[in-house]
Amino acid sequence: MRVLLINPSMNMQKLGRFANLLEPMPCIGLAYIAGALEQHGVFVRAIDMFADKLSGADVVERTRRFAPDLVGFTVLTPSAPICAELTAMIRVALPDVKIVWGAVHAEVFASDIVREGEADFVVHHDGEHTICELTDALESGTDDFSHITGLTWRGSDGEPVTNAERKLNRDLDDLPYPAWHLFPYHKYGLLPFADFAKPVLTMAGSRGCPYRCDYCSLLNTGGKVYRRRDPIKVADEYEFLVERYGVKQIGFIDPIFPLVKKDLKPFCEEIVKRKLDQKCLWLSETRADRLDKETCELMYWGGCRRVLIGIESGVDLLLGNVNKKITTAKVREGVANAKAAGLQVVGLFMIGMPGETPEMTRETVEFAVDLDVDFAKFAITVPFPGSKLFDDRWQKDLFRDDWENYTTFNPDPDRLIYHPAGYDPQELIKMQSYALRRFYMRPKQIRRQMIELRTISPKMLLYGLYGMAI
Repeated sequence: MRVLLINPSMNMQKLGRFANLLEPMPCIGLAYIAGALEQHGVFVRAIDMFADKLSGADVVERTRRFAPDLVGFTVLTPSAPICAELTAMIRVALPDVKIVWGAVHAEVFASDIVREGEADFVVHHDGEHTICELTDALESGTDDFSHITGLTWRGSDGEPVTNAERKLNRDLDDLPYPAWHLFPYHKYGLLPFADFAKPVLTMAGSRGCPYRCDYCSLLNTGGKVYRRRDPIKVADEYEFLVERYGVKQIGFIDPIFPLVKKDLKPFCEEIVKRKLDQKCLWLSETRADRLDKETCELMYWGGCRRVLIGIESGVDLLLGNVNKKITTAKVREGVANAKAAGLQVVGLFMIGMPGETPEMTRETVEFAVDLDVDFAKFAITVPFPGSKLFDDRWQKDLFRDDWENYTTFNPDPDRLIYHPAGYDPQELIKMQSYALRRFYMRPKQIRRQMIELRTISPKMLLYGLYGMAI
């Protein structure tokens, strides 16, 4: 059995002046699938279309040369149209090949995707065991896949069939490590404000999240159930990445890491005991209300140097509107604790939230300035499929399936997916540029970025300045 896994690109033209701010990031979900298939005895290869800057024709030619039995795509909402185009091209070149899609977007629209022939199969939730069972079934020659839980497939009448839901894997430590050797890992970075050393790879210390923020796509998928790994085994994988791939930075992709405070101490103790903190540093995303003084000091001691905090807004009313369950006062406390411990802070903000006005946007921008975080990202709110915000807005006023425009940096007001009632799309885009200028063009911030932090390259800085111009 030969399986090819593809990490697609997206239509970069839709990002306009923001396109050059993106860099290829580690596709850990696909790497986990690759690791599971390899352990299962499948001959697997991977293509990272974005990292290797491949055209559709390039991808099809590489696919044709490999001659796989099954081609798998990880499908993010903005890349869905590219996945559909590549699927159609691959079917022409290799008529007998089977196509499987995975990730949140594919899961949400599984029946439509299979019915329209964009894929033969869609894998739901955790895909490691499902994909292995699917390869076994295909190798056996069967056309009945009803026994594979967690799968949508095309029945004999051409209609989609969604099987019983697969039980979520509770033993994440039983999974093989992501097969990074199949990917161009030396080309990966994170976001411009998240990189401070390279090579960089990502890890997962847990899956899922116990919170229920309305804008989060994990809500209606397997991600709503929180499962965590043994902290000692997390340290084992950390050491493996350092020794095998020579990584200098690890980014934890968990929605919140650490979430369980009692897991943090043994993890950090292992990192220090093995002297891994002298070889590789880490960062993670978290919530401000998880950052008490002890936690921050322990994280820094264990090799963490930067935290990404989902702050979202400087207006308590707006935080309540999306069920964030945090206050701006608690945000101030968490940011202060992180900075006091020596952690650099990235504030992640959303503008154009439900109920927001331009005056509220300005309040959020001033809140970011007053917090004096090291970096700030101001993303235009997008109701991504899988989120409660998408479900609510789709039923009321959204009705938008131009998936490639589901981006948080969209320079075209006519293609803006969502904006609050009464908030002009053109003004919202201008406010995003204003937010970036207001935060980054202060003398204090310029000095911090150029002299103290020096993690944003001059090239990226120029692209960023261009992105602010509107």
